[in-house]
Amino acid sequence: MKLGIDMPATARFDVVGFGLNAVDHLCVVDEFPERDTKPRVREFARSPGGQAASAMVLCARLGLGTKYVGKVGGDEIGRFSLESLMSEGVDVSDVGVIDGASNQLAMIIVDRSTGERTILWHRPEEIATRPEEITAEKIACGRALLVDGHDAKAAARAARLAGEAGVPVVMDAESVKEGTADVVANTDVLIAARRFPERFTGRDSLDEAFAAIRSLGPRVVCATLGRLGAVLMNDLGWVYSSRSYDVEVVDTTGAGDVFHGAFVYGMLADWPIPRILDFANAAAALNCTELGARGGARSMDDIERLMLEQPRDSCILEPTGP
Repeated sequence: MKLGIDMPATARFDVVGFGLNAVDHLCVVDEFPERDTKPRVREFARSPGGQAASAMVLCARLGLGTKYVGKVGGDEIGRFSLESLMSEGVDVSDVGVIDGASNQLAMIIVDRSTGERTILWHRPEEIATRPEEITAEKIACGRALLVDGHDAKAAARAARLAGEAGVPVVMDAESVKEGTADVVANTDVLIAARRFPERFTGRDSLDEAFAAIRSLGPRVVCATLGRLGAVLMNDLGWVYSSRSYDVEVVDTTGAGDVFHGAFVYGMLADWPIPRILDFANAAAALNCTELGARGGARSMDDIERLMLEQPRDSCILEPTGP
């Protein structure tokens, strides 16, 4: 079974991403530090990141025509972030450069024993996108739109304008804030971090949370579950799950961002749901084998090789209830 999401046959871009970009400063330590200690940093790296921006980079590496919409600071960090997108072939013609403002940055502590990370971040208000800055010309020029929902009012407007233009909207749902419900209501495919469904709906059952989210507008709801893989409920109530892939985990930073980019690729290719989930899980797993949000964002050949090496049998459950 396929997603059943209609999208334009052609457009100027395959996918447009609106949301965050960032510059990450990664500190690898032997284990997460205790309070009032001075652990040694085993490795340090500066790398580009940000949810929507990193998803667009993965899509570009897979051969899609991509565009990123957002803002960067006018400082050296902002230039670094912008150049990281340009070097990947991502269109940045509608990226605003804010003179006198610093770019979003993050300090990321990576536990070498597990690859898990803790993120400390800072984002100046000056680089937030306002709703009135969003136009259909900027964001409805692709076959799909990905929003990460952080500038919620602007993201809701972007999603609404895209929907009016017949462009399907995919939401990277990570956190709940004022305005999140408006973004959800204008979304076709919602892909959530593992804690989002419960926090947004108040339902501790994933099935109930998915059903509650779908009642608000999204036709398809998916959640990424880390080492457990991903689970998806389609518009008919069928549930699909796909296990994660076994890799040597170095750093989990950006795994979700890469999952979203790979999912969009599969959606645009009109693949069956199990193949989309397996592909997105494989792409996310490979990203965890290198340091940084995009360090392991691999090619189509690499992703498909892992899928062949570790074939998956997706679990499919029929709808239950009346």
